[in-house]
Amino acid sequence: MKIRRGFVSNSSSSSFVIAFDHKPKSVEDLKEMMFGKQEWHYTGIYGTGEKDITTQRIAEAVFKDIEKKATKKQVYESIRNGYFKPYMIPELFPGMQMSDTRGLSYQNEEERKEIDRLRKESNEINNARAMAIAEGFIISHDDKWIATLRYADEDGPFFSILEHSGIFKRLDHIITSYH
Repeated sequence: MKIRRGFVSNSSSSSFVIAFDHKPKSVEDLKEMMFGKQEWHYTGIYGTGEKDITTQRIAEAVFKDIEKKATKKQVYESIRNGYFKPYMIPELFPGMQMSDTRGLSYQNEEERKEIDRLRKESNEINNARAMAIAEGFIISHDDKWIATLRYADEDGPFFSILEHSGIFKRLDHIITSYH
């Protein structure tokens, strides 16, 4: 039997839509918004091998990744392109996720056309739902500086911690999973 040690990835990634009180002016300003005055230390999770990651290091990475305020389109795409509990027409695929339907075989061309029509209808509903979520977040945070970020554990152990460790828990945010 072979045993793999070290970092193992399931190639997940997550998008974050974050409402900051204002555009971070510096790493220290961002660190204060994210973690308060205390210094926290994150340790490796999921067998990543990363040890003792400080909030300073996390704030430095996030500050570098924040370039400009997110547009409504970026917020929408961050939500829509991931998994946000999408709507599916229940009678179409009972007990299945939308991604499970791609490999279906069809009885005939008429059945394929009907399933394609229903899938398109589900997608239109999901597009509208994602836009409503994006607009609601933007409206309810109109006095905030909103950014979108994406972190993936396939980028390495440090980024796995950014994705999975709840680094934005002190801020209003939306997490959209791309698992």
